Amino acid sequence: MIDFEGKLTPYHQTAQIVIGLIENGITPGKEVFVTPRVANANEETAFRQIMAFLSITETIVSAKEYNDIQPIIEVILPMVSSADELIEVKKRIDSVAKLAEKEFKMKKNKNLLQIIPLIEEVPELLNIDSIIYQFVTKLRNNDYPVDYLRFMLGRSDPALSYGNVSAVLANRVALSKAYKIAESLNINIYPIFGGGALPFRGHVTLENIYNVLETYPGLKTITIQSGLRYDQPRTKLIELIKILNNELPNSKAHFYSETEYQQLYNYVGIFTANYLDAFFEIIPEVAKLSDYIPKQRDRLARKSGVGYARDIARPEEIAKLVNIESIKNKLNKLNTDKKFALPRAITFTASLYSVGLPPVFIGTGRGLNEIKNKWGKSGLNEFLNNYPSLKADLKFASKFVNFKNINRFFNQKAVDYIEEDINFCCDFFDLDICRDKNIIKSDIYHMLMDSSLGVLFHLQKASDFSRPKEVELLENWLKEMGSIRGSLG
Repeated sequence: MIDFEGKLTPYHQTAQIVIGLIENGITPGKEVFVTPRVANANEETAFRQIMAFLSITETIVSAKEYNDIQPIIEVILPMVSSADELIEVKKRIDSVAKLAEKEFKMKKNKNLLQIIPLIEEVPELLNIDSIIYQFVTKLRNNDYPVDYLRFMLGRSDPALSYGNVSAVLANRVALSKAYKIAESLNINIYPIFGGGALPFRGHVTLENIYNVLETYPGLKTITIQSGLRYDQPRTKLIELIKILNNELPNSKAHFYSETEYQQLYNYVGIFTANYLDAFFEIIPEVAKLSDYIPKQRDRLARKSGVGYARDIARPEEIAKLVNIESIKNKLNKLNTDKKFALPRAITFTASLYSVGLPPVFIGTGRGLNEIKNKWGKSGLNEFLNNYPSLKADLKFASKFVNFKNINRFFNQKAVDYIEEDINFCCDFFDLDICRDKNIIKSDIYHMLMDSSLGVLFHLQKASDFSRPKEVELLENWLKEMGSIRGSLG
């Protein structure tokens, strides 16, 4: 995947990769598939999106000198919220193709590129059947052939905006709804799961891969992100790919009833509300720290004239689906008018791990307790059947909890929420981190965490990046912690 979304990816990178593969005896479009992710014109600009399409078109024309196989056949469109924007992009691709036909004598092709919609917010995931139905219907009405549909499920960004548990449940709902609507449209679908290595972003690791497959039935592709490629042994990656090649073709969807959907909406409402209560308390400090997280890629700045930052959650959209008044009211009362330039999911996750708060805990403990209070032990067990890997996610993350640093970094209201979350998680899953909250952890990870916070506090007093040696030291320690946990964020 060549990624133009929110990044300073060079225009010529597409052609460099495709021609490089051809010159090394590999045929793109047949033996390997190069799939660019383009900018969403509604979130960035139509200009940046068109530039990506021009890059792809140039690559297709250049590759014709070597063979007649089209090297790029699909593009990923991120942050999709409606079928209309997908059709708009399809027409924009046609416009670029017509220009190439005229200027470069490229062969006419009505269906030059297939679009892979990337759905990455909870309301849209819960409404995926409507998006798919309208998209396929409008494609057919515009004489585009539709034999299959690949779409991508976001895991990191819904977790950032709505919390870890809400992201998991929304993905499960999306898979069920997508397969149901595909049957009525008489098309095959091939869902892609865009997960990272840490639990908050999907927990796609060798040790946890069977949990991932159980939690998200019906997947046909799973992305391998950089934390798994570069921060963990290559032998683990190779073994993981073997497992995926064996398991994914046989993965079958799980179908929910309407009653089950309704209960899942209620669960999403509960965990979203509890997550956002704490999120609004911690985000100002987390956003400041996120600017110090080392950038592993050239990205658009979070705050600038051409900036790129994620939007705040829309809990009122979840409230529309909930049928329990107390949950609905809590969601509607959340103040989402606060203005933040949200960090990306990677830097958000890295920031929280770096201060001793793995974000998988935020809202989770209080949400579990609320379910137990509302529906009892049977309700709790029913919920856990829909998130079978929760204990494994929390157990992994618990190694990086540091109560002392949580208290040092966050305000008292935030600390109260967080400690309640962690304590409830300890009670429900018998995690050992709560047996002695005052224990001083002496391993290298926690020593690096303590030292990093000390430097961060010193830099914050300076209010800027004017101490380059201290900034470099902090960045090195943050990277080292990322390496120890197996992923920066």
